[in-house]
Amino acid sequence: MIQIDDKVISLDLFEKHFICDLPKCLGVCCVYGDSGAPLEKEETELLEKYIDKIKPYLTSEGLSIIEQHGVAVVDSDDEFVTPLVGDKDECAYAFFSNNGTCLCGIEKAYRKGDIPFNKPISCHLYPIRIKNFKNITALNYDQWYTCASARDLGDKEQLPVFMFLKEPIIRKFGEDFFNALVEIAKQV
Repeated sequence: MIQIDDKVISLDLFEKHFICDLPKCLGVCCVYGDSGAPLEKEETELLEKYIDKIKPYLTSEGLSIIEQHGVAVVDSDDEFVTPLVGDKDECAYAFFSNNGTCLCGIEKAYRKGDIPFNKPISCHLYPIRIKNFKNITALNYDQWYTCASARDLGDKEQLPVFMFLKEPIIRKFGEDFFNALVEIAKQV
């Protein structure tokens, strides 16, 4: 573990490799899981504010769940998460392309310029998982079987996890934090 200010970072972020391989996995991370994607309080407020701009990119099932339960729900850990569609465990914000790839309606609305924020930071940062404690924030690498092709591609290209996630790391923690990770990587 490495510490930068109030953040503890797993060495896996430097030592493991990862490049999302969407053509192979087809976005199954948006379909499988025990709970919806973790949401920060500010993200739930943004979803409330911009849901009408996101709706055109959602499935009828996803829309129905959001209308019934709201833009976010509270999970068994008492945290805000995206709602799921029925017993499918599919994110209510997910939709499918013509080739069956699962994509994010929030991200699509952002890329089209309809809303000013990207998909939830927990999704953008994956496979980094953040855990907040009283005085410290832990950044860990989540190695999920569904991402085997991403690990293979990352190994082939020798791209460390943190480098693959440069944009979301800067989005969440700032450029100075990312630059500190780069300096640490030179020593690890």
